[in-house]
Amino acid sequence: MDHVDAFWEMSMRLLSPFMLLVLTVLLPQVAQAHASPEAEDPKVGSTVTSPPQQVSIRFDVPIESMFSKLDVSDSSGQNAEEGTPQLNADTRTLTVHLKPLTPGEYTVKWSVVAKDGHRTEGAYTFTVAGGS
Repeated sequence: MDHVDAFWEMSMRLLSPFMLLVLTVLLPQVAQAHASPEAEDPKVGSTVTSPPQQVSIRFDVPIESMFSKLDVSDSSGQNAEEGTPQLNADTRTLTVHLKPLTPGEYTVKWSVVAKDGHRTEGAYTFTVAGGS
């Protein structure tokens, strides 16, 4: 083994624990960079007996209002929102008011950008039960 190989091998032995430490510190921050829903109202997959007047999603990190979307549609794809989504003062809760809903399944689609610039999106459904 020549001196260059010996130096390289020793350098890698010293850098490996350092790199592991760096990754251990940085990875949790990267994982927290995307906004994920903490709570939805109506809840994901729920059946409600009374039509909601709004849909709200609370995220685990602050989001940007300019880049936030919250769309609600019925089973035929018709828009069910009334007005534009509003971001609450906590900058974590996005709410949109709804038109009067009839019984059926509704799809909520959301797309947000966290304050650090990372975009996330998702969708879920809820059902408004029919009258008896």
